[in-house]
Amino acid sequence: MDDAHSHLVFFGLREQPFAPTADPLYFYATREHKACLFRLWSSIDERHGIAVIVGNYGTGKTTLLRKLLIGMAADRERYTVAVLGSPIPSWTSFALLEALVGQFGLHPAKPSFTSYMGALNQYLLARRDHVNTLIIDDAQNLNKRGQLELLRLVQNLETHQHKLLNLVLFAQLEWLDVLRAAPNFEQRINMTYTLQPIELAETAHFVDFRLRQAGAAPDRAPLFDKAAIRVIHAYAEGNPRVIVTLCRNALLLSAHLKRRQIGPELILHTIEKTTVPNEQRRARATAAAGEAAHLSAPFVSSDAGRGGVGTSAIHDTAEPLSASREKRASQLLLRAATKTAQRSDEDLPST
Repeated sequence: MDDAHSHLVFFGLREQPFAPTADPLYFYATREHKACLFRLWSSIDERHGIAVIVGNYGTGKTTLLRKLLIGMAADRERYTVAVLGSPIPSWTSFALLEALVGQFGLHPAKPSFTSYMGALNQYLLARRDHVNTLIIDDAQNLNKRGQLELLRLVQNLETHQHKLLNLVLFAQLEWLDVLRAAPNFEQRINMTYTLQPIELAETAHFVDFRLRQAGAAPDRAPLFDKAAIRVIHAYAEGNPRVIVTLCRNALLLSAHLKRRQIGPELILHTIEKTTVPNEQRRARATAAAGEAAHLSAPFVSSDAGRGGVGTSAIHDTAEPLSASREKRASQLLLRAATKTAQRSDEDLPST
């Protein structure tokens, strides 16, 4: 296998567990994601109209979108769905209408607002027995009054029983300010859900889940110890995308050192060498490394005794770092990061 994948061979992985793509197979449903999907499906199935999902970059919005699409594709007799990804901010309301009508496969002969709205209305009425849904990703690009007014008009199409069209809008947090400035649209939103960062315990299970999905075996898989997970979570602030990026780079360094054990020093070194300098985030990471030095209880694996990797791939070790030649070499390479962590530890109050 080529050098680009040699680290995967070292860990016995069949593919990259921390790829920078939103692969549904690697979707780990956190408590936030489960709650969001439950409310979202309820809004869609009841045909209540507009649902808005907001969250910071990397919190899993695109992956949730793809989970929705997979669910709808499994029942084409019930669901009709169109997706409009990354609308252009400079679009006029007519350009937006033209784009969304095109996503439903409609191409009216006459390019006018009336003919486009009429064609969409006829299409939805003909499929009134279906759950018709338009999903818009990166909806924060729609920040003009005319664009939101167009969405309001489209969503107004209805029978006496229900809305003919659901709108599901995924956007960055800043879009909330745009919505507040457009009360005529905001008041028609049936459900808004704000995705929160994942918690420390979920970070451990998130990392473990991705390793198992990539074929990790107990005898060769990388071992993220508890302190490493604390440092990763502190630096990422619970952001899944940042966690994935940090773990991916840590695997490369760990394989280069020929060591399966991934501790806080290695994570600190990865942060130092592979991330855009950010003093606040790096300070949180080194503080977490110092705090973790006082903790020794291992994660308990739910797969213990069943041969699975489970959370046993994320544990503490009592073995001294100087116990082998490889680990002594690792300490030399990571000396700068280790000293940083020690200085941070001295500044922390004792527990």
